[in-house]
Amino acid sequence: MKKFTCLLISFLLVSCSSNELKKTIILSKASTNYVNWLMDSNFNIVNAYDCNNLDSLLLLADGIVLTGGEDINPLMYGDSSNLLLCEAMDFRRDTIEKKLFDFALSEHIPFVGICRGMQMMNVANGGTLYGDIPTELGESVVHRNKGEVMHDILVTCKNYDYVNMIFPKDIDISNRENIYNVNSWHHQGLKDIAEGINVIAESYDGLPEAVIMDKKIHPFMIAVQFHPERLGSENEIHKNMRRNFFDAILE
Repeated sequence: MKKFTCLLISFLLVSCSSNELKKTIILSKASTNYVNWLMDSNFNIVNAYDCNNLDSLLLLADGIVLTGGEDINPLMYGDSSNLLLCEAMDFRRDTIEKKLFDFALSEHIPFVGICRGMQMMNVANGGTLYGDIPTELGESVVHRNKGEVMHDILVTCKNYDYVNMIFPKDIDISNRENIYNVNSWHHQGLKDIAEGINVIAESYDGLPEAVIMDKKIHPFMIAVQFHPERLGSENEIHKNMRRNFFDAILE
């Protein structure tokens, strides 16, 4: 896989065509799929994981994305028993992402969390995680099976202003059958929900699949447990999340 360094992917902060400063999106740990999803002529994309001076990098941040990856150290949410259930962990990444989240929250930087990124949003704000979904919730919904799987999720929120930050604009929230089929590749998930975080959608085992920070706390902080960057360029959730994130940055 191509390694993304801490260089700005579009290299220059100044647009050659407009001579205006581009906005900068910071990815906690970049990969080709995330970069392709967010690539746009209006933005530079930076990989925080390869940077040595995170404090300086934060000064450039116009948008922040916490991406998918390893399990979060359960000591971050005070559950040492989950150490037995965790798989690979990356303590350096935990530190980087906690700092990125805290900065996004305090400075009202538009924020998107993906998979692990949604879990970090909850943990960094005081919530907890299931250490292993099959062990603690059972297998009525398969969230992974030797790789990525697909399963249905149900939109449970009745607030258009929140729902439309993630899901298509034409969704009918009065309809109890607002079901979307999404991809899934994780064995952990949100357990105790942090104060201020609103659950927007769930899988049929009750596991949160999409959340939004209360707008009184932050104007644009959204996260999903699935992977919109891998749903395909024509997928409505893929397009809607990308468009709303860009709009929040450019406001």
